[in-house]
Amino acid sequence: MKDETAALCSGLCLIHCIATPILLSIGSLGLIGSLFTSEWVHLVLIIPIAALALASFPSGRKRHGRWLPTASGFSGLALLVTAFFAPHEAEAALSISGGLLLIAGHLSNRFHCRRLPQAEEPAC
Repeated sequence: MKDETAALCSGLCLIHCIATPILLSIGSLGLIGSLFTSEWVHLVLIIPIAALALASFPSGRKRHGRWLPTASGFSGLALLVTAFFAPHEAEAALSISGGLLLIAGHLSNRFHCRRLPQAEEPAC
C-alpha cells in the first residue's frame, strides 16, 4: 500500500511539473497561476514523497533483497531535492526526471514484494 500511495504522490508531482508551464503559457490564470507556482506547493508535495520513500524502500529492500528499486527511488528523491536548489531553467527537467525515477522505483518495489511467497511476512 505504501508503494501505491507513494507512486500516486510522485505522479501528482509529475503532473504539477508538466502542467504548470503549460498553464502559465496560457496566460492570466490569476489565483490558480500563483497557486501552482508557489513554493509551499513544492513543500506540500515533497514532504509526503520523502516520508513514503524513506518508509518504503528500505523495508522493500530488506524483504525482497533487490537494490534496483531502492537505487531508482532514492536517485529520484535526490533529483527532486536538487530541483529546489537548481536554477529555474533546470528545475522542471530535474523534477520530471526525479518523479519518473521515483514512480519506477515504487512500482518495481511493489512488483518484487508481490512476487514473494504469501507465507512470508505481509507485503512491503
